[in-house]
Amino acid sequence: MLKHRLSTYGLATLFFLFIVLSLSVSFKVTASDNGVEISDAWARATFATAKTGAGYFKITNNGEKSIALISASVSETVATMVELHETVMADGMMQMRELEDGIPIAVGETVVFQPGGRHLMFLGLSQGLTADTAFDVTLSFSDETVMQVNFVVKDMR
Repeated sequence: MLKHRLSTYGLATLFFLFIVLSLSVSFKVTASDNGVEISDAWARATFATAKTGAGYFKITNNGEKSIALISASVSETVATMVELHETVMADGMMQMRELEDGIPIAVGETVVFQPGGRHLMFLGLSQGLTADTAFDVTLSFSDETVMQVNFVVKDMR
């Protein structure tokens, strides 16, 4: 019986370490294609009935020509729509605005999506974004590159 408990604890520990390592690896560099590298992809956890959420990441253009991020999408099981947004100060108030023309990324440049700045806006969430879960986001670029990136949901309270 003692052997059984030890093996059960051992398996549980290994499983826990696998989950932790999987989450930490996917958070560091999530995708690379055609000279475009996406890193640090995460979304902020929301309350259960939230209808909007936000996602953040870094894009580095290691390619040979300038590109632009032109759109993003997710499965309808996550949200009905994704928009490229930025937060700006206008008339003494912080406001969000959609970046309808996309986001240019010059050769060698890293563009950071972060709270209070550029971000993905997930609209029409099917349910709240729960901490320690993940979902895929599809990013489309002006050079026709399409990348699927795994976003880890983090509780930032």
